Amino acid sequence: MTGTVVDESDEPLPGANVIAIHEPTGTRYGTATKPNGRFTILSMRVGGPYTVRATFVGYQTVERTGINLELQEKRELSFTLRPKTEELDEVRVVAQRSGEVISKSRTGAAINISEEQIDELPTIGRSIGDFARLVPQSTGGGSFLSTNDRYNSIQVDGATLDDVFGLGDAVPGSQAGAQPISLDAIEEFNVNIAPYDVTQSGFTGGQVNAITKSGTNEFEGTLRFKGGTESFTGDLDGVGTGEFNQAFYVGTLGGPIIEDKLFFFISGELKRESSPIDTRVGEDLDGPNVFDESEETLQEIRGIFQDEELYGFDPGGIDPLTDRQDDEKLLVKLDWNINDNHRLTLRNNYVNARDDQGTSRSSGSFSFANRGYVFRSVQNSTTAQLNSTIGDNMFNEARFVYTRIRDERDVEGIAFPETTIELGSGSDVVAGIDRFSQANRLDQDLFEFTNDFTYVVGDHTFTVGTSNKYYQFNNLFIQDYFGSYTFNAFEVGDTEVSAIEALRRGQPTEYQYSYATQRADSDRPEAEFQAFQLGGYIQDEWQVTPELRLTLGLRVDVPLLPDEPTFNPTAFEAFGRSTSDVASGNPLWSPRVGFNYDRGFFSEDLSTQIRGGVGIFSGDPPFVWVSNQYSNTGADVNRIDAQLDPAESYVNEQDEYDPGVRFYPMSVADDPTAQPLPAEAPFCRDNPGNDRCSGLLAPERTTEINLIADDFRYPQTFRTNLAVDQQLPAGFTATLEAIYSKTLNNVTFRNINIRQVDESAYGRPVYGEPGGSPATVSDRFTNAIVLDNTNEGYQYSLTGQIQRRVEEGVSGSLSYTYNRAKNVNNATSDRAISNWNDISKDVNDPRIGTSGNELRHRILGTLNYRLTYGERFRSTIGIVYEGRSGRPFDWIYNGDANGDGQRFNDLLFVPENERDIVLESGNWEQMDAFIEGNESLDDARGSVIERNTGRAPWQNRFDLRFAQSIKTFDGQRIQITADVENFLNLLNDDWGRQRETVFGNIDAWNLSGYVQEGDIGKRQGGRVITRDDLGKPIVTFNEDPTGDVVEDQLSDSFFEADEIFSRWRLRLGVRYTF
Repeated sequence: MTGTVVDESDEPLPGANVIAIHEPTGTRYGTATKPNGRFTILSMRVGGPYTVRATFVGYQTVERTGINLELQEKRELSFTLRPKTEELDEVRVVAQRSGEVISKSRTGAAINISEEQIDELPTIGRSIGDFARLVPQSTGGGSFLSTNDRYNSIQVDGATLDDVFGLGDAVPGSQAGAQPISLDAIEEFNVNIAPYDVTQSGFTGGQVNAITKSGTNEFEGTLRFKGGTESFTGDLDGVGTGEFNQAFYVGTLGGPIIEDKLFFFISGELKRESSPIDTRVGEDLDGPNVFDESEETLQEIRGIFQDEELYGFDPGGIDPLTDRQDDEKLLVKLDWNINDNHRLTLRNNYVNARDDQGTSRSSGSFSFANRGYVFRSVQNSTTAQLNSTIGDNMFNEARFVYTRIRDERDVEGIAFPETTIELGSGSDVVAGIDRFSQANRLDQDLFEFTNDFTYVVGDHTFTVGTSNKYYQFNNLFIQDYFGSYTFNAFEVGDTEVSAIEALRRGQPTEYQYSYATQRADSDRPEAEFQAFQLGGYIQDEWQVTPELRLTLGLRVDVPLLPDEPTFNPTAFEAFGRSTSDVASGNPLWSPRVGFNYDRGFFSEDLSTQIRGGVGIFSGDPPFVWVSNQYSNTGADVNRIDAQLDPAESYVNEQDEYDPGVRFYPMSVADDPTAQPLPAEAPFCRDNPGNDRCSGLLAPERTTEINLIADDFRYPQTFRTNLAVDQQLPAGFTATLEAIYSKTLNNVTFRNINIRQVDESAYGRPVYGEPGGSPATVSDRFTNAIVLDNTNEGYQYSLTGQIQRRVEEGVSGSLSYTYNRAKNVNNATSDRAISNWNDISKDVNDPRIGTSGNELRHRILGTLNYRLTYGERFRSTIGIVYEGRSGRPFDWIYNGDANGDGQRFNDLLFVPENERDIVLESGNWEQMDAFIEGNESLDDARGSVIERNTGRAPWQNRFDLRFAQSIKTFDGQRIQITADVENFLNLLNDDWGRQRETVFGNIDAWNLSGYVQEGDIGKRQGGRVITRDDLGKPIVTFNEDPTGDVVEDQLSDSFFEADEIFSRWRLRLGVRYTF
């Protein structure tokens, strides 16, 4: 809180006393005005109401009441004192409700969500994301300004509450479907996109700041129930969800331990949810989520696994399943007013979550029941904060945080290799534990110390601070620890073997397995490492004039990685890079300048606020990307990645295919870690003298190593914004805001073990035979992925918004945002190999393209209607509407167009005419019509199409909440609530459908290779191949079976309706407040 104390002549009154009292707790804050009459009170409690009193000897006291402070708000108050010429009562002024828009503390784009909005706006999952979406620049899925959602940060009471390792949604517990804190424990939160306050850091996307509730001098509490069943969920194409139940049980209690001195607050939440995995099985069934194979086929496969003479393992049944998702939350907080100058806060937040995972069923894949496992996540976060006032112009805030997170996948008792049976219909059946979950555990210990010292001198408020973080990680991640097998149909001579028969014979076509090397310190080597982030900053907040405030700051953060990964001499010989080198000590400088100019240009009563700034924002990368280097050195874990040719693998002494030669070991059910090792060749145990057996599993071969460029820097972005806020009559405020961001450091990935061997006719680098394996630098490795930086990428947006905030009646907001975003890599995966093979023209030199998180157009509307009638009744209606562009998608080949060994990651070459390609199968007229019918394809004719040029259909979503409150007696209240998500779908089954492409791409046609010298003179694709055709793609276009030319190709067949969010969902609740 800042302001001035002046006399009737506007002359400053130095030394005037200003006292602010937080009425619910009696907490007192005080200071004296400086020679220029200004005062500053720092670190006040959010909320209120406050009574603020200004006194000066010989002058009449002025008191303001009913003042409420919002999170991160700097409230400006002015007092005019009159001389005591006679005995008069003190002057009392009742404050008006503050507006979050017109505020001298605002510079960048931000939004405050109050306790009333949390209570009145619709939410089904009680998540922070349900309210973070209220930022006009939110681009869905936790993303702001189209950035990676893992580049965000969450702070609670000023303490970091991130899953800095970056799995799931980058918040603790998200992998188990849990929220990091109960909504009932939050008093208010705020979302910042461009705060020019250098004390705010750790993000290049957005920052969510939440403040928890505290106890007061009154004992207060709530009891809440909220839930729903399958009866409260709509059908999708006439098909329901199956049995479903979700229930939240919440309780809070706060009050005084010692009045005006010591307070407590407790919040507890219990979530119990069961949801069906109700994919139906049958060849003749219609509707969504149907696995198009017979029950007899599935039972036959199950019987093969159960056969004691074959595998002796029960993979589980095929009946519909129910997954449980439970969590418990407990927050305990103590606030101690030690004296008027020192206040101590202690808080602990505990979350215990579990989630059934691993069993996935869809139209294309079916898992047996015993593929499932339990994911467990436990979080404990403890914060201690001391706020101290030193004299009239100095303030210190010290904070210590310890967060402990334990995530584990419990696969004990059901351990079995992942076994995939690829059926000829294009679908697959899977048994055993997911290959990435067989040995997967993560322990995180996070320590944070922050100290901010503030000194007020005249019109300047100086802050000097330090923020230091220490991380300890212990990550067990060994993919294929039990092994992974794939069974395909194959032919050997005149013998045809189905995938199911191959399973029966124990003859897979693919085999992956990871195991500890001799130098490893255990059978399950873990990545154990530490990281530091040391930060310091200085800032000046300068009140240049009563209308103009400047914020100028400089921050530096230095990340350190003191531990070295294991050195792999073979990798150093091959690539000249050491697996033990890490990127450490590279400083991140973040200068920032912000301004706020507030003046009534058009009317003294209606402010015009111009605000903006420019600066650099630095964040942490998801440390899983760093951990990959510690886990994948190639020196601790050996891996086998074998492609098995039945004609060479399963042979007798005469080198003839033998159906009796088995690869799959018989004892796998007894010890799933006892998989075939190099040179053991168990598939040849009946023919130990066969020379073919010696080289099939090469000894000590690893599939992948991960490296980091030694000059790698953590993510940084340059960002600037300019906005105008104009107060209008009747409580309305209009805003026009522009934001521009430019990438300084972001991530990119290169595979230095593959080498280019050719180039297509249209400039695509080729690394090997399309559909085959790439040419490598070293045969000891398949991939060597380097994590590096790129400075390519930008984003800009323009937002127009009008909003109204009042105590009673109609409040709301309506905004439109136009947004463009370009980047090099979406980096959505945890694994380096997956991030490297992101869709591009050249995987080792990816070019800039549209971000996968871009929402080109977004309309956002919120409405709150409050009506109090009689003495006991209050009704509220809360509405959130979002209309937005569909998400972008890629046009890709079905196949491997560049020979890098990766399918479904190569952008199409779009032909200008029939001569640009060799159409091996299909009809050019139909292909040409298909291209013409899709604007993004048509615009790319004659070139390799850019990333994410396709666009899914426009999406509409309308959520509604109704609440009826009834006062009972002694201030107690009962509230009944109904939350409806996707209300449009409740009105019409065809409305509110959220349609996107599967995996963010559409494979429009197949590619089998490129024209080679040997093809010249041959007749192919309806013409004779000439030398001019060298390097042109040979493709197959799947014709419309009706033979009709369909011009509007963006049909429903391209997009799938989201199984959950395309249905209406209702949750009913009741809350008792006392």
